[in-house]
Amino acid sequence: MADHFIALNRGVEGFKQNDFTTGTSSSAASGIELRILDGEGWTKKDVHNAIEAFMRFFENAQWVAPTGIDVKL
Repeated sequence: MADHFIALNRGVEGFKQNDFTTGTSSSAASGIELRILDGEGWTKKDVHNAIEAFMRFFENAQWVAPTGIDVKL
């Protein structure tokens, strides 16, 4: 099984396919990426739920602060 990555640079809103960097290697040049492990049976609904959960995480300063992630809230 391989990991697949979808990456997006800061300031890019993702309205065009070529806004994204995709592949089986992490993109060190991109500011944020999503990794999906192939063969785990993920569905589109699973991915949607996970993305919404990440959004909730970053909307809560009390959850983000202890992680050491440097995101301005």
